[in-house]
Amino acid sequence: MAYLTDADKEHFKEQGFVVIRKALDQKVIDDALDVLWANMEEDRNDPDSWLGKGSRNVRVGSEEAIRQTIYGHPVFAMAEELVGKDTLRTGGGATPHINFPNPEREWREPGGHLDGYHTPTNGVPKGTVGIFTVAATVYLGRVEPRGGGFTVWPGSHKIWAEYFKYHDLDSLRGGGAPFDLGKSLEITGDAGDVCFWHYWMSHTAGPNVGRNIRIALISRLRRKDLDEIRDKLPDEEDLWKYWEGIN
Repeated sequence: MAYLTDADKEHFKEQGFVVIRKALDQKVIDDALDVLWANMEEDRNDPDSWLGKGSRNVRVGSEEAIRQTIYGHPVFAMAEELVGKDTLRTGGGATPHINFPNPEREWREPGGHLDGYHTPTNGVPKGTVGIFTVAATVYLGRVEPRGGGFTVWPGSHKIWAEYFKYHDLDSLRGGGAPFDLGKSLEITGDAGDVCFWHYWMSHTAGPNVGRNIRIALISRLRRKDLDEIRDKLPDEEDLWKYWEGIN
């Protein structure tokens, strides 16, 4: 059974991401939320306990209820429909990213980044570049406009492919673009929606000036042979060399 349409795959190729609505069942969502709230100091029923708290990760991710959001449902199968059947590793989990609301904050256009590059606060060691193949951002709650949604720069994967034709992977500081990537797009939606995005997609969590918590799980999936091909990553002319699912 195929989950993605030809239009879904074409959108991913052209834009660098695709959003699939209602990919998860409600029970899977509820079970994952129970694990998250059990590991957070805030009270899920008391907005005063979490308004204005900023953003952070919750130190869970390998629990079965969290892993089920990726591996127990069509999310992983969808990712392999893009990359290729039996190409992705299955041993990981998902990282919870919580973006608490602050209605008094002024909304401003956010700046994006590529993952895997060292900054003083992100835990990536200096002198290393962590890469992956495709990521899945799964929403566990409703995300309204300007509600801290996962934000992408459509088409930026092509810009970065051209950039890395002339620059080494480790030549970029902090993962931020030294050039204009165009206009960003905030992904809004409901619990159970998932956004798949290319590893060269500039992205960020937008400012949350609403009243709802943006709760997302992000899983960065890697090809089984990524360590062997990481120095052979293609440029824009052959961007999909290792994407058997959409070639």
